[in-house]
Amino acid sequence: MIRNHRGFTLIEVIVVAGIIAVLAGILVPLIFKEIDEAKITRASADIRSITSALIVMKKDTGMWPNLVNGGGACSAGVTLLYGGGVLPAGLAAFGWDQSSLQPLENYLSSDANACYGAQWKGPYLAQVTPDPWGNQYLINATNFSANGPVWIISAGPNGAIETDVTSAVPLGDDIGLRLK
Repeated sequence: MIRNHRGFTLIEVIVVAGIIAVLAGILVPLIFKEIDEAKITRASADIRSITSALIVMKKDTGMWPNLVNGGGACSAGVTLLYGGGVLPAGLAAFGWDQSSLQPLENYLSSDANACYGAQWKGPYLAQVTPDPWGNQYLINATNFSANGPVWIISAGPNGAIETDVTSAVPLGDDIGLRLK
């Protein structure tokens, strides 16, 4: 009596599993590389949006965020503007002054401190979200009134600022744009 057995042998199953493992080993790094590149692209786009919003706000109000005239919450001297997220590490070591911090939303999303009056025609940016790694976007606002560069920057994948406030280009894995 001849039986018709259908199915796979153990060798066939092992060969197929091996082929799947080899393909996964090749494709997974490529997929993760694309995800990392997408995060960098998103951070660059966010920085360009913040830059555009600041330029339009300056055009409307005639002032950069740290140069607001007036008293109380409207006094000049903001040293660091920040977006949503976690404050990146390494700021003091690279000259980032944290003595007077203000959220970017106070200038771009609303005139929260009522500093600009009728000149403020915003919102210029609905919300400043954290960078793709959960860190804050930062602006060294002190240099709006000084001769140094003004950076709009993300700490990048490692979460630590590596760009000195006087640098001509972003350093390390930081992603940034020099506004002035």
